[in-house]
Amino acid sequence: MPRPSRIGRPSPLFAFGAVLTAAGAAMYALPQYSRALLALCAFTVAAAAAMWISAKQR
Repeated sequence: MPRPSRIGRPSPLFAFGAVLTAAGAAMYALPQYSRALLALCAFTVAAAAAMWISAKQR
C-alpha cells in the first residue's frame, strides 16, 4: 500500500523553528544587538502564532 504524500504546506512548527534558529544565529554573531533581535523574534513568533490560530478557527 503506498504511503500518502505529505507534500504541501509545512507545519507551523517548522516555520517557528526556522525563525528561532535564524534569530539564535544572529544573536550569536551580533551580541551587541541580541536584545533587539530577541524582542523582534518574540514579536514575529507571537504574530505568526496569532495568525495561525485565527486561521484555524475559520
